[in-house]
Formats: sequence, structure tokens, C-alpha cells
Amino acid sequence: MTHTLASVSADDVRDAINITSEEIPDNKILKMIKRAEVTLELETDKQVDSSNCSDAEKEVDRVRMVIKEVTGIYRKRIAGTKQAFLNKQEYGAIIDAADTTKLAKIIRILGFLTQTEVYLFWKKG
Repeated sequence: MTHTLASVSADDVRDAINITSEEIPDNKILKMIKRAEVTLELETDKQVDSSNCSDAEKEVDRVRMVIKEVTGIYRKRIAGTKQAFLNKQEYGAIIDAADTTKLAKIIRILGFLTQTEVYLFWKKG
């Protein structure tokens, strides 16, 4: 089973890390992409093809990668599990298995969790 990953070009990587082709040539960037592919295959036990993906899938993969970086107590709230603690692998598996509807709910939850709370105190007098 091949897992579709965001279609990544050397220019995509350069744009993301704000460098030019003179700073890092294509062959080095493509080597970095291949290493990322292999790392993802090892982490997910799925075969990855970084050259075969639509723009919509690319955006969903980006959202998943960002959500997977959430740490602390937020993981438990996002995952909606009754486990006291989730390790990185358990949390990653839940996010990988989430469909777009679940990802939308996770983003909504993150919106609530990241809101700034302000408390006002005053006294009569």
C-alpha cells in the first residue's frame, strides 16, 4: 500500500526554508526529500511516493504534520482519548488515522485551547 505524501519539489523546499538555488543545488534538495520519505516510511510502516499527490492531499498532509507537533496536555484533548498520557507514537497513529472531518474537529479544539484568557479584578471603593 502506497501512502500519498505531498508532492514535493526542490523549489517547494527552497520556498519553505527561504533559500535560493545558488545556496543549495537541486541534487542536495532531492536527497533531503528522499531522506524525509524514508523516515516517514519507517515511522508509519507505509510506502511513500513524494512525487504522486494532489494539492488537496498536500494541504491535508501539511495540517497533519503540524497537528502531530502539538505537545503536552493538548494531545489528550485533541485525541479525545481516556488514556491519561499518550506517547508520541500513539498520538501520531491517531492523527494519521484521522479523516478530514476529524482533522476539522481537531483544528476547532485547538482554536479553543489556544485562546488567550484574560481575567479582570477590581475592587469597590
